[in-house]
Amino acid sequence: MKKIFLSIILLLSVFSVFSQSEIKQIVLPKRIYVGDTAQLHYTFRSGVDFFPDEEQLVEKKLILEKFPFSVDNENFTILNAVLQRNGPLYTVVITFIPWKPGYLDFPAFDLYSLVFGNGNVAFELDPEAIEVASVLQNEDVSLRPFAAPLLFPGTIYFVYAALIVFLILVAVGIQFAIRWQEFSAKMKERQTVRRYVKSSKRALRQLKKLEKNSQKINDIAFCTAIQKIFREYLTVRFGINFFALSTNQFVSAFNKATGGVLEGFVVDNLEAIVEIFMRMDYIRFAGGSLESKRLPEKTYKACLQEGERAEKIETSRAIIRLFERGR
Repeated sequence: MKKIFLSIILLLSVFSVFSQSEIKQIVLPKRIYVGDTAQLHYTFRSGVDFFPDEEQLVEKKLILEKFPFSVDNENFTILNAVLQRNGPLYTVVITFIPWKPGYLDFPAFDLYSLVFGNGNVAFELDPEAIEVASVLQNEDVSLRPFAAPLLFPGTIYFVYAALIVFLILVAVGIQFAIRWQEFSAKMKERQTVRRYVKSSKRALRQLKKLEKNSQKINDIAFCTAIQKIFREYLTVRFGINFFALSTNQFVSAFNKATGGVLEGFVVDNLEAIVEIFMRMDYIRFAGGSLESKRLPEKTYKACLQEGERAEKIETSRAIIRLFERGR
């Protein structure tokens, strides 16, 4: 009975602290588009200690599997989530990629479970909805029909003059609207190109880092890293979530992204990418299988051959650069 009473007191105290907490939410960058990597910062004040006996620790990773929803779905993908501490203030930082324009509303979740792996004490957070823009969205510009002029005795010449001025203004307005649409379309196209360039540079930096640390990781980790770099790059490049696709779905995804019209350089790159992914999949999943024990060993053994890491990294660079030159 005493344990039940103490549990009730603890739950009431937690609820009281949380209900009176100061909550602040920001999204970086302030304006995000479909396919962007963004961060949600959810800051609150709480008396609950999420860092017990960890005085020197200021940040810890949250357990993604404890979210009460799938962290990789058709609306968004959560890449990482951490809890940061600054005195009595806590900040939940969620790194994510939105896949649909409109308003993205993360369902409420229990922070206590994400930190400690269990839900003995419920500490629910419910972030506000986030607006996601689309760089491909076009805005229609239309002109309202104008009313006929009112005629007054003795003012017919004034009406004619006003009508001529009005028609001139309408013509100028139409011309301005056309020019504005062209300007807006060019600006959106430049934004899209900038996103492509930013994504390709990020992928090349990641390949350079992987090349530098190649000897420090095993074959499976290397293959996983190569695939992750490509999936992130292709997701931004084609606006399709390649994290949710298996290797044998890549061809249909490319067809969908290009409307079924594959240019020569796209076909070449597609074949090279599929070849890399099939090799990486074999290294990752064929270990210990009968297939991996066939002869010759150089062909079937589930491990990377000498010099193959450098060759895969260089091929990956060439594929990304060819995509950027051919767009």
